[in-house]
Amino acid sequence: MVPRITEIQGSGIREIMAMALQKPSVIRLEVGEPDFDTPSHIVEAACQALKSGSTRYISNTALAPLRQAAARFFETSTGVATTPDQILVTHGAILSLATAWHLLVDEGDEVLIPDPGWPNYTMLTRLVRGVPRFYQLTPQSDFQPDTAQIESQIGPRTKLMVLCSPSNPTGQVYGESVIRNILSLARERDLYVVSDEIYSNIVFEGSHTSALPYDTDDRTVVVHGVSKSYAMTGFRVGFTRATADYVVQGAKLQEALVSCGTAASQAAALAALEGPQDCVREMRDVYRQRRDLACDELTRHGLGFWRPHGAFYLLIDIAPSGMDGREFALKLIDEKNVAVAPGPTFGQVSRSFIRISLASSEDNIKTGIERIAEMVNDRGPHSDG
Repeated sequence: MVPRITEIQGSGIREIMAMALQKPSVIRLEVGEPDFDTPSHIVEAACQALKSGSTRYISNTALAPLRQAAARFFETSTGVATTPDQILVTHGAILSLATAWHLLVDEGDEVLIPDPGWPNYTMLTRLVRGVPRFYQLTPQSDFQPDTAQIESQIGPRTKLMVLCSPSNPTGQVYGESVIRNILSLARERDLYVVSDEIYSNIVFEGSHTSALPYDTDDRTVVVHGVSKSYAMTGFRVGFTRATADYVVQGAKLQEALVSCGTAASQAAALAALEGPQDCVREMRDVYRQRRDLACDELTRHGLGFWRPHGAFYLLIDIAPSGMDGREFALKLIDEKNVAVAPGPTFGQVSRSFIRISLASSEDNIKTGIERIAEMVNDRGPHSDG
């Protein structure tokens, strides 16, 4: 087998998820998948598409009405004029990201990745024979990017910088000044920027700041999709806002990888973008309530944590247990029947953390946190063991 594939390290999230699927009674706090049903009008749109014969190949770039709707979404949400020829729809937002790596990163090029950050960014970098370089998001800075620290990581082969706000795994939301400064740095150092904005509709305080308004010279690729905001993870529809030339080349890549998207799924995505948005706000409000509950419970149990302002993730400090995040997660699922994401899968900064998902019931969150506290106390320096 090709070494660049066999040497890629898989996600620790999926490692725990695979174990959880073998334990029906486990409390699932490890995976970032909304626990809501897909809104009925979206499901109905998919059903109607299938019944009307939408079961064949479609354009590599997607159904024309969906590209138009996605263009309107970006224009409305960012204030930046966007046309359908600047939209590439892909089989899930991960393929939007993979397309960016394939189009923008050559062998030996360096990619600046947040630490902690979603492990797939590193996997994609190694897949295209790039070199991952990490900029730190530290607890001391409330997990906000520091432009000077990012600049210190830039070398002659640095080609691409990755942003993710709201962040997975920290849940932090980057303010306008942070985004502006990073885009200014990208211009000065001639870097492409991939802005992963899949969680932009899930912000608890204030509003989301997109990178797009601060991109004055078409160096930014913005990735979005319907999985998180509309509870549509199984529909596999993501979309990219980029230049028209980028979309032409990206469509060619879709043909090589997946031929094209799925008509019924894209019809459902169209209904999501064009239909009532109450469901998005209602789910966001429930996530906020769960965030508040989780923070209260963690405080009550004396556990260290960082209060998220978006997405549906929360980082917990398990350093007092004496274990790193992966060891803790493995023991937690084995001994306490709770599945969480191990911190080390997101980077070095989060080695002594675990990530919990708020996309679960309040009862699961309360019970899960109680058992996490038990594990920390059982293994900590003041335990009898």
